[in-house]
Amino acid sequence: MLVGGVSRRGAALGALGRRAVGCAALLVTAGGLATASAAIATAARSRPSALWGLDVLPFPGTPDAAPATNIDFPALAPGRITAVRVMGSRSGLDAGRLRAQPAGNGTVFSPDRPFLAGEHVNVTALLRSPAAGTATGAPGARRLRFSFGVAQLAAPSNATAPSGAPPDVEAPSRRITHTFVSAPKLHPPVVRMSGAATDRAQGDIFLDVQNSGFPGAYILNRKGKLLYFHAARTSVFNTRLQIYRDRRVLTYWEGRVVPPGVGRGKDLIVNDHYQTTHALTAGDGYQKRGTDLHEFTLGHRGHEGVGFVTIALPVTANLTSIGGPANGTVLDWIIQEIDIATNKVIWEWHALGHVPVDDSYATYVPGQAYDYFHLNSIQQLSNGRLIISARDAFAVYAIDEATGRIVWELGGKHSSFSMGPGASFEWQHDATLHNNGLLTVFDDDSPSVAGQSRGLELHIGIGSHRATVVHSYFHRPPVLALSQGSVEVLSDHNVFVGWGSSGHFSEFTPGGTQLFGGSFRGHVQSYRAYRFSGWTGRPLQPPALVVMKAGAAGHYYLYVSWNGATRVARWRVLGSTSETGRFVKVTSSVPWSGFETRISVKSATRPYFEVEGLDSQHHVLSHGTSAVVRGP
Repeated sequence: MLVGGVSRRGAALGALGRRAVGCAALLVTAGGLATASAAIATAARSRPSALWGLDVLPFPGTPDAAPATNIDFPALAPGRITAVRVMGSRSGLDAGRLRAQPAGNGTVFSPDRPFLAGEHVNVTALLRSPAAGTATGAPGARRLRFSFGVAQLAAPSNATAPSGAPPDVEAPSRRITHTFVSAPKLHPPVVRMSGAATDRAQGDIFLDVQNSGFPGAYILNRKGKLLYFHAARTSVFNTRLQIYRDRRVLTYWEGRVVPPGVGRGKDLIVNDHYQTTHALTAGDGYQKRGTDLHEFTLGHRGHEGVGFVTIALPVTANLTSIGGPANGTVLDWIIQEIDIATNKVIWEWHALGHVPVDDSYATYVPGQAYDYFHLNSIQQLSNGRLIISARDAFAVYAIDEATGRIVWELGGKHSSFSMGPGASFEWQHDATLHNNGLLTVFDDDSPSVAGQSRGLELHIGIGSHRATVVHSYFHRPPVLALSQGSVEVLSDHNVFVGWGSSGHFSEFTPGGTQLFGGSFRGHVQSYRAYRFSGWTGRPLQPPALVVMKAGAAGHYYLYVSWNGATRVARWRVLGSTSETGRFVKVTSSVPWSGFETRISVKSATRPYFEVEGLDSQHHVLSHGTSAVVRGP
């Protein structure tokens, strides 16, 4: 059985430590036969004499593919494969069919039945030409052979996070939220602001809300005034602005959080009308499990949009290397790349196929699922690589998509780089590689400064194999985030930091001066915090209006709000003698003063009201006229 069979990763490949574990050698004979061994447990540190990467899925040596997995050939169109033979060690010969993947993403073989848990699967593919073998990573081959293991799923666990790792989700605390007359069902948490955002062009602030009792997606303007709150029945994580088909879209994860702080839900794409246009779900055998909360990032493959999602899967594994049982339970962390238009999986990667469990810094607790890796960020690069962050390994990895191999490792137990003074990080989140070797990461528990988290900028020296600190950003007063967090470099080179579980966010100059910040009251927190420009919310529902009596006869208070509308500059009140009569202006327009604006009106003869939302040019916005409401 391959599950849990990973021992120690293979030797360095190339200048920056390319590894062979989970993608063992392809041996090409004179007859053009390519074989990929799946013997992960015996992977050596010495480089095999012939070594290529095979562009197939599951990657050769994957220890725990889903029983319902498909077998993909991303580099080959259907006409370049003549036959596929799939043999399970327990299920026997598996019939299936070949079909094209969406948007030109190769060919998939779909077995007619699921594989059996814990079995070993051998795949042989006959190719139409030697060029097809070359395209797949086996130069000149007419036949490909590779193998993978099928997961032995572990029983559900109610365990909490291991004691050696900070939990990612804390228990709910007391509710400290807004209450609105015109939107009584919305209770977004209160945010306290300090300082001032002088860089207007950087746009609005995007947050998610945890531990308030009212989870949701949250948008503030630069002054900290609420623009939008999506109230959810379950948890919401990672609210952000992304680009899909050349349009700005709002994205976030929504679902249930289960021990030890992982998600079972779906990833949503929302347009500027706040309508869900796409709901990405896990595929290839993980539909019922759902996607995890830790990352949802949009990217491109060719001209088509794709989404990268995470899945946390408890599987049976050999944990003797970290003092556990031979049949213990470990969380494997899986990345799926999904074609957005069709919701089809076109790429998949398993941490257990490439990183052994004893690379973790998390403490193993008997009887609990061992969360050894804890994947929490994914970035797609233009060169066919991904940058990922593994919290519990204290490491950031670069992955080659075509082969699944780890090209280099930053931090962790086997860093490809020497770490300069202050460059090491622990329990980190949100790793992002920028131009000129700059890498940002949120360092939750900085080993260089006790008791404080920091936003960290590192320079990654490809030639020198050395990582050095460019700048560390510390909150004032100091904060320690037990989990979560983010670092964003803005277009004006300021740095915006989300302080995770501490419930703070703040912006810094490149030199480290804290310009402004905000914080939730109580123990409310946000997984990440962002600033984005260019978001224009155009809700299709009209503004909400409530009219209340204000003392003397003919005096009223009008409470008006328009959830998600970002262009309202002023409100204009119109009145009429009847519900269907002619409405005329009864007072001068008043400025938008926040999510809900209260307007005082005196109108003894016109007790019917409607309110118009005006833009900065005093034009009525589309859908910007409220329903008619009669005063009490």
